[in-house]
Amino acid sequence: MIFAFIRLAIAGLIAFFFYAAWAYYANSLVTDDTNILYKAALVQGTYSGGITLIFTFILELCHKFFRNKQFCLPFVVPAVAKPGFFSKECATTKSFEASLLTIEHAHRGSCVPGMLVTPLPAITVQSVFVVGVNVAFMTPNLWLTVAPSIFFSTVYGYVYSISLTKKLKHAQA
Repeated sequence: MIFAFIRLAIAGLIAFFFYAAWAYYANSLVTDDTNILYKAALVQGTYSGGITLIFTFILELCHKFFRNKQFCLPFVVPAVAKPGFFSKECATTKSFEASLLTIEHAHRGSCVPGMLVTPLPAITVQSVFVVGVNVAFMTPNLWLTVAPSIFFSTVYGYVYSISLTKKLKHAQA
């Protein structure tokens, strides 16, 4: 337990210093005002350190939910409406259910494993927050400031998701 806390604290500190330095640099390209540069660095660094902790927590939750599932790309939304979704059975619902089964059988083997879906909610939350926070604080060079955060969060999310899946498979073997 204590090692997990230390690991998360170190990750948060690394994120803080890396993104604070990046925000300072990115915004120094458009302004010489040190107050704006320090504010952008402090906002991005603080945000990145905190979101690293939240991001990892969301990844853990999503991994528990998605790890054993498969998702067929063409029909992810209709797959939610499986038989039993409809309250009354009629020709339309029977036809819809038959269509879903046909599609499901046609796409066997072309589905995406859950570990590839796992990071998407965390990446979406992180991306919306990082853009929103920097818009709220009027960061002058917004996209250059937030692009590394979104990119590295995506890489981190997928590496973390794959490692959780490998760890789980190893434990089950």
